[in-house]
Amino acid sequence: MSKELSRALYDFISKFDYYPKYPREIGFDQIEYAKELEKCIEDNFDYTIEKYGTIPSKKLGRPDVILD
Repeated sequence: MSKELSRALYDFISKFDYYPKYPREIGFDQIEYAKELEKCIEDNFDYTIEKYGTIPSKKLGRPDVILD
């Protein structure tokens, strides 16, 4: 895994709280894919959902408001 892709994956997972799917080709261009992930982060929109079939996880965290 290239250094750029490793950093982009870390940033993507930190932003969206799930792991994106990879391109289906075995020898895909890692630098280009890293740029796509960085674009997702900049635009605050996950383009890998349509392009690669990523399924976002449904995060069930603590509620913002707790009623007593």
